[in-house]
Amino acid sequence: MTSSVEDPQRTRTAVAVPAFALSAAGVVLVAHTMRQAVAGVPPLLERLDLGGAAASLLVTIPVLCFAIGALAGPALRRRFGEERAVFGLMAGLLVGLLLRAVSPEWALFAGTIVGGFAVAVLNVLIPSLIKHRFPNRVGAMMAAYTMAITVGASLAAGVTVPVLHATGDSTSWALGVWAIPVAVALLVWIPQLRVGPAEADSGERRPRSLWRDALAWNVMAFMGLVTLIYFACLSWLPAIYVDRGVDESEAGFLLMVMNLTGLVGNLVAPMMAERMRDQRVAVAATVAIATAGVLGIWLAPASTALVWVTLFGISQGAALSLALLLMVLRAPDPVTAARLSSMAQAGGYLIGAAGPLVMGLLYTATGGWTAPMVFLLVTTLLGLPPGLAAGRDVRLPIR
Repeated sequence: MTSSVEDPQRTRTAVAVPAFALSAAGVVLVAHTMRQAVAGVPPLLERLDLGGAAASLLVTIPVLCFAIGALAGPALRRRFGEERAVFGLMAGLLVGLLLRAVSPEWALFAGTIVGGFAVAVLNVLIPSLIKHRFPNRVGAMMAAYTMAITVGASLAAGVTVPVLHATGDSTSWALGVWAIPVAVALLVWIPQLRVGPAEADSGERRPRSLWRDALAWNVMAFMGLVTLIYFACLSWLPAIYVDRGVDESEAGFLLMVMNLTGLVGNLVAPMMAERMRDQRVAVAATVAIATAGVLGIWLAPASTALVWVTLFGISQGAALSLALLLMVLRAPDPVTAARLSSMAQAGGYLIGAAGPLVMGLLYTATGGWTAPMVFLLVTTLLGLPPGLAAGRDVRLPIR
């Protein structure tokens, strides 16, 4: 089959690249699974017999894994190529999900760690793969990528509790059902294994460290604060509304709405931002909408929750898409894109890990949600300066 995928930037060692539709479908299906292992846990926290500290640790572990595991992305890219590395990582994610489904009592934390590390490296490799496989469709493919992540997280948030009830309150089934889409994505990804590692990458020299570049630091800071806000709400939004008298199922529905409305931001933000001279206006608009959403979740009556959760969801979908798009746009080539993605996601997810943990500890310490919501509001506003700096129309130097 003759490839229609755009790949002018490197020479392949294998046969023809799979056609555009098959490659794009593989990216979308992989992305669909990349937050389900995380988003499927918060609706079950009350059923897992964990104390406050253990629950905070459980929802923090994936974000810490995302930070640590992201550092391995460039090395795996050089050694195996993105296509083979993605397949191996998806297999690891499947193992992690099956582990905690088989024995939630004993393997919940271990399975979460295995799956978290697998997704961490996927976070780095997929934007790099998009940069070199779809160089003329970066905005559209990044939109499709982040939309698929959002849809997957939304399904996990909204469907986990119904699966729990439908299976006689079986936490094993409620956790394990998310292994099915991973298995499907693995099968669809198999044609990508025909693509070998890039010849240009095999002899790659050690480039100057991005940790010395202010632009890279700003991209990382924006990614970190966006991640902190998203995972804090992903982990604790149902608990916030349950404490305000909302039914458990309705609280899970609100979490699903938060993720589903993120699709609007996922779709619109990268496609519009890519066409702008720079991305500063997009960043400022996103922070403004997020601020309104946080204030509404905190201060507005629970009866209006749908409005504020919707606003917040749109802003978070846009913010995640912008953060990932900036990693691609600020890089001059796919190799630098992989390195910037690794740095921004390692440092960014380390910052983001503070969100679920700090909110949980503040709630435990104060017995209420005022202190956690003040923390969330301040963090939202702090994302503006690095976002504006990263949104300027400049590029990192070529390695």
